[in-house]
Amino acid sequence: MTTRRRVLWASALVPWVVGAMVWAVVQAVSTPPAPSPSPTSVVQARAASPDWSAVLDRLDRKRERAYAAEDPALLRAVYVSGSPVLRHDLATLRAYSDRGVRLTGVRLRSLDVEPLGRSGPYVRLHVVDQLDRPTAHGADGTVRLPRDRATVRVIVLRDATDGWRIAAVRRAEA
Repeated sequence: MTTRRRVLWASALVPWVVGAMVWAVVQAVSTPPAPSPSPTSVVQARAASPDWSAVLDRLDRKRERAYAAEDPALLRAVYVSGSPVLRHDLATLRAYSDRGVRLTGVRLRSLDVEPLGRSGPYVRLHVVDQLDRPTAHGADGTVRLPRDRATVRVIVLRDATDGWRIAAVRRAEA
């Protein structure tokens, strides 16, 4: 193609490109804002597909505060009442407290969260998480505990009246 033909093609396309850009800007400016979702649709959307990483993060922040405050009641707000994992966490909290040790930074970082299935108020999640380095505070000083390796687990959550709670945790099959 000759230079003259290229110039003709370019000069023919420029008005179309500019027109398309102007049209896009006008549409963006003149389109009315989307209506706010109704409370019912927000609840339905939440029930349909929560952000499971965010749900686990909220629960883990409660758990972290419970350990830092040495407060079993805060820990109970994370788990389904009577669950084995609650009993285990309460025993761990009590064991540290009995030795005069308080833990801070007890955080599980979710590296990957995938839903496996849902049945009634329960949802099963395939989770890869890692314990960050918690700190133990005692009479003899402060010690940073080692970081855990990434662990693959299946976590079962239950939708309770006050939000999601952990019902069960088990290591995933390799």
